[in-house]
Amino acid sequence: MPELERLGAFLETLPRTPLGFFPTPAHRMPRLASRLNAEDGCAVDLWIKRDDQSGLAVGGNKVRKLEYLMADAISKGHQTVVTGGGFQSNSVRQSAAAAAKLGLKCVLGLHEGYLRTEEFSSSGNVILDELLGAEIRVYPGLSSVECIELAAAELTNEGRDPYVIPMGGSNALGSMGYALAALEIGQTLSEDELPQAIVVPAGSNGTAAGLAAGLAAIGSPIQVVAMCVDDMAAVTEAGIRRLISEQWELGLPRGELRLRVADHALGQGYGIPTDDMRAALRLAARTEGILLDPVYSGKAFAGMLTELRSAEGLGTLQRVLFWHTGGIPGIFPYRNELTEH
Repeated sequence: MPELERLGAFLETLPRTPLGFFPTPAHRMPRLASRLNAEDGCAVDLWIKRDDQSGLAVGGNKVRKLEYLMADAISKGHQTVVTGGGFQSNSVRQSAAAAAKLGLKCVLGLHEGYLRTEEFSSSGNVILDELLGAEIRVYPGLSSVECIELAAAELTNEGRDPYVIPMGGSNALGSMGYALAALEIGQTLSEDELPQAIVVPAGSNGTAAGLAAGLAAIGSPIQVVAMCVDDMAAVTEAGIRRLISEQWELGLPRGELRLRVADHALGQGYGIPTDDMRAALRLAARTEGILLDPVYSGKAFAGMLTELRSAEGLGTLQRVLFWHTGGIPGIFPYRNELTEH
């Protein structure tokens, strides 16, 4: 297929440092599909792509982005990388792991996030950040972007010349990791296994942007359904499309985009639990032994289930693939939020 070769040839021109275990597994979820059929009359062939098993300190979707970002940092001679987010950010944990693997220093600018509890600020990802040797700087009351900017400014004043990894690793270069993942789908699934839609969480938007742009580049008819976990659909879609345009400016082959953005699973906002998310976590765990996280994959999975149970959206399709973005350490600080009553 010439489109596959064209995308592959372009991506090979970009520096990339291998960090993860790829391709990640993609497999059916037969017990869950059977239950949906029995209880809701849903006859979907349901698959999952396991980027929670991408390796590198419990894995997750950021590993694909960091392969390009870390290669860029090394090529430019940086010895220190800086990024930031909430205490339970999966992105900062994976950035710290990548830095440790490559012998770089890593500085993390962190803020409180949704839950203002001792458990939230000291367990889960925070423990792993410390084990990985990251230098943690806490900035109460700031946003993730502000934390990154302030930490970077401090490091520059200290003469350390940091390489800045954006929130979620989601700039045009980082998003190329998911253009490569789109190529992986085309190369690893047979014609009768390819889904009609891929459901993915959309937070910092790099994963959805890379997948949508990559699938467009290879002329795939697969639709990317981005389930909002951070902002409303209009804002999220604008962010995704902006990243796609920036990828095109870097030379990514263009194609017809097949993208839909939905915010019906968002609830009251980023990191705030919903009853549907809680139910989705239990259903995935108790039918397939698959763990989802409360912030990203749990809400996106809940959004997918809602649509599969309806006569619209995903409910009209025969085969759907859910892209598991990881985040498992984030379960533990949410223990009280997930307790059944």
